Amino acid sequence: MLPVMIRRVVLATHKVDFRKRFDGLLGEAYRLGADPYAGDCIVFVKRDRRELRAMVGDSLGLYLVNRRFDGGSLRTLLAFAEDPSCKTISSGELTMLLEGATFTVHSRARKWREGAAGASAVNPSGPPFAP
Repeated sequence: MLPVMIRRVVLATHKVDFRKRFDGLLGEAYRLGADPYAGDCIVFVKRDRRELRAMVGDSLGLYLVNRRFDGGSLRTLLAFAEDPSCKTISSGELTMLLEGATFTVHSRARKWREGAAGASAVNPSGPPFAP
């Protein structure tokens, strides 16, 4: 496990040249509006779906994790766009991607708490309790 705090996971859904290394992929991350130094984990999938790279950073530098799938390719429903685009995925979906598993999320459960952080949480079907 990497010793960094991941704030959000961003999956790049456009074609990325996999000859790029740290600086090139960092530029791609900034084009997507993500900041690896602030805790964003950016995941890039190779066009043939046999390789993926995840970039995350901290105040000291960047980590670039490369995963190659020797037994085949990922079976994702990812359609690569020409223009830079991305979508946010959960850390569970990232884990499944790194394992080479197929995942499709058609709809997500509604968030239990709405509003600002630290607001009191009330269970609508019962008495209030502390989160």
